[in-house]
Amino acid sequence: MALFRCERLTKKLGEYQLTDVSFSLEPGLVLGVIGVNGSGKTTLLRSILGSYRLDKAPEDQGELWIGEDHFRENEKAYKESMAYVLQDNPYSEFMHPVEIGERYGRYYPGFDLGKYKELLNKYEVPVKKMITQLSKGQVLRMQMAFALSYPAKLYVFDEPVGNLDVEFRDSFYDVVRELIASEESAVILSSHLVTELERVADKLLWIGRENGKGFVRFFGTLDELKENYWLLSTEENLEEVMPEGMICGRKLSESHREYLLRGKREEIQDLLPVAVTGGLRCPDLQEITYYVEKESAK
Repeated sequence: MALFRCERLTKKLGEYQLTDVSFSLEPGLVLGVIGVNGSGKTTLLRSILGSYRLDKAPEDQGELWIGEDHFRENEKAYKESMAYVLQDNPYSEFMHPVEIGERYGRYYPGFDLGKYKELLNKYEVPVKKMITQLSKGQVLRMQMAFALSYPAKLYVFDEPVGNLDVEFRDSFYDVVRELIASEESAVILSSHLVTELERVADKLLWIGRENGKGFVRFFGTLDELKENYWLLSTEENLEEVMPEGMICGRKLSESHREYLLRGKREEIQDLLPVAVTGGLRCPDLQEITYYVEKESAK
């Protein structure tokens, strides 16, 4: 049974619209959310959290559940089931880190103020400074301490590691795996560091953007994504050999060509000159996203 469900979520913000996003996430799994800047990753996560309401524009719609708790019908239980770390500090900037726990912790059943203080110390967050005096990395670590101080079902992390040093990023990914080890909770993790995300995500939600609209380009496992993409380096011009739509990315020079091809390996091999089929290889996630997004931006 799915721990979290999102059905037909559409959110209009100014001239941009995130359109018809549907997916589900089982307990014990990490969902990686990827997409170019401006595709709608933060819009999606803010809508899930409830900070972007789905009733502000005529186009807005969607249904969200954590377990059996619907985001409108059981709003209190729905929100109490979540923990989060966001790019932008969601708390008052004119408070000290400990005050954050004292004021906001009361809204989350099971919040452990003592554990929160221990984590602040562990993450080296200055407790005598106001939030405005902290670095972005320190604010993110403070949010991490808060999120880990009460039992949540769904953890939502929006670009949580961009301003963190490499050592803390590695420990963060360890924490993510620990959160789902009991298979009672799940994690949604948005990041532009797709190489690192590839190490920790069990499923991917790839948000694309075209003509001012965000849409689901892919949802599934990394293996399901990779089995449909192949990279070929060659000196041959394949533009007239491959059917329209099978070439979904290219990097061309006078002496060398690299193509990202979409389809089953056997289908692609049957269409290629025999001399170049040995050059087919499975691309990594960063290569797939780079070529596809570059092509769609033309």
